[in-house]
Amino acid sequence: MMHKHNPMFYVFAGNNGSGKSTIRNLIIDKIGVEINIDPDAIARRIDPENPESKRVTAGKEVIKSVNKYIKEGKDFSIETTLAGGNAIRQMHKAKEMGYKITMFYVALSNVNQNIERVAMRVKNGGHDIPTEDIIRRSKTSFEHLHNNAIMIDNLVLIDNSQDDGEIVLEVNDGQITFESSNLPIWAYPVREQFKL
Repeated sequence: MMHKHNPMFYVFAGNNGSGKSTIRNLIIDKIGVEINIDPDAIARRIDPENPESKRVTAGKEVIKSVNKYIKEGKDFSIETTLAGGNAIRQMHKAKEMGYKITMFYVALSNVNQNIERVAMRVKNGGHDIPTEDIIRRSKTSFEHLHNNAIMIDNLVLIDNSQDDGEIVLEVNDGQITFESSNLPIWAYPVREQFKL
């Protein structure tokens, strides 16, 4: 059954080390969403010593939670690398149920930056991600963004290369509403889809 009003599904996406958790923490209070699903946090809860080993278990828990909230028509947010297919399937399902989707996609100009930032995070007691996973996810994450941008109601692309979280492109209901004068290369394929 469709929901009467349009519930909101917020997606904080981007490869490991891009700074999506930091950006989410800055934005989440402003948008007033109380339900936040973070697979990393779930994995850390299950196994604080080696959260990466619990990725699959955490992923299953995320899917269960998302399905439950969609069914109930609740506003919620998830955090995702967007490298796998789960988040994409969840967005499709949410759209079918009358949800509006807002995505904040956070990226760095170069995957080496992602690798360096994850290494810094580990030094500061955070969780590690194998370098080959970061490199692989960089490619698939961008592909999923480019292939599914058209389905997202409000898309905000954020370049976090300088750690200042600069908004470089905004698309609302299929229209580009903001474009930075120095658009990063990774954002071009998104812009191309919305140019008339």
